[in-house]
Amino acid sequence: MAAGRRGDVSRPGTGRSVDRIDQPRIAPRHYVVFRATTRADGCTARHYEVPGGTAALDEAGFSAWLREHAPDGREIDLVSVLVIQEVLNPRASIETCCLERRRGSATGPFHGEPARVTFDGAVDRVRFYRATARNVLREMAPPLDRPPPPPSRLGHLAGDEAAVRRTFGAAVRILDVRAPTVLEDMVGLASIVHLRTPDGSEIGSGLGWHGTTPFVLRADFPRFGAPAELSAAGAAAVAAAAAAAGLTTFETRDDAHGPVVVARSRRDGAFHRIRHIAGAARVEAYTPHVPAGLLSGDQARWARYAEEYEHLMLLDAYRDGGSDNVFVLAGAPDGQVMRHLIDADGIEVWRAVADDTAAAAWHRERVFGPAGD
Repeated sequence: MAAGRRGDVSRPGTGRSVDRIDQPRIAPRHYVVFRATTRADGCTARHYEVPGGTAALDEAGFSAWLREHAPDGREIDLVSVLVIQEVLNPRASIETCCLERRRGSATGPFHGEPARVTFDGAVDRVRFYRATARNVLREMAPPLDRPPPPPSRLGHLAGDEAAVRRTFGAAVRILDVRAPTVLEDMVGLASIVHLRTPDGSEIGSGLGWHGTTPFVLRADFPRFGAPAELSAAGAAAVAAAAAAAGLTTFETRDDAHGPVVVARSRRDGAFHRIRHIAGAARVEAYTPHVPAGLLSGDQARWARYAEEYEHLMLLDAYRDGGSDNVFVLAGAPDGQVMRHLIDADGIEVWRAVADDTAAAAWHRERVFGPAGD
């Protein structure tokens, strides 16, 4: 179960446990976010965000809203509250964070499993807690036996962007949006958004949904598979070299030697790499493959699992810079290609659609035949 990913949900059980908190019989009607933020200088701000509200509410304002939306005193049944308690570092990014799911108010009874999640920074040292029938929290083991998050959430992207711009301002430039890692998904984040402010600084943010209400956490989330950037002169030189050689360019990525553009011949379909070195573009032949010795023993075990149980075809693999993590491009029987990030321990921590890569074009031809056939 994705903790809090789709709001106030809890894992259904096969029977009633006396150690579990009693769950309200009625699904919540209103999803509210309460945020308590402590900044590096020690000052603290607290407020409620209610559905459809245009301004943050203090305790008095929330009490008035509650009387209007739960007039018969059934706030515990009708109102689900996500409590965010965050401590920020001098860069205004999360140093420590605690997420709680409660009913009625920020101090109401716990609800859901997990009922509390704590973590440091960009989802590090994560701990999960469930609530007992006496509303006491007990630590629980993280549910690690689960697949990676879904690769695409196209239906939510417009809402994600609007929530990010409400938080950081309409003038920010969104650099990239990626799916969450397994741990980020377990915390309750639905997408990771990196953006640049008008003053040139970059911000990492994680966006989640508490029911129909979005929430944004600012932290130093890593960027995975972000397109490598060529200088203006380098991009122009690569484009000229590709045109002269009759190549169609695809993805730009970083490897141990810097940015490289993967391209394909329009004449015979052969693959090439184009590098911009010492002011000139150099074109070299290239065959997508998993280089010998690139994968560690643990990463090779992941690869065998992917081939045998997910029926994936490994198409290409590379390291992004000097990290021990490996990006693997793998094709599915239906023609789709995904980029998988495998860490040094052989754990897949992220995957995303990579249908715009050169290897994807080659894989689709193998599955469906050449275009026009």
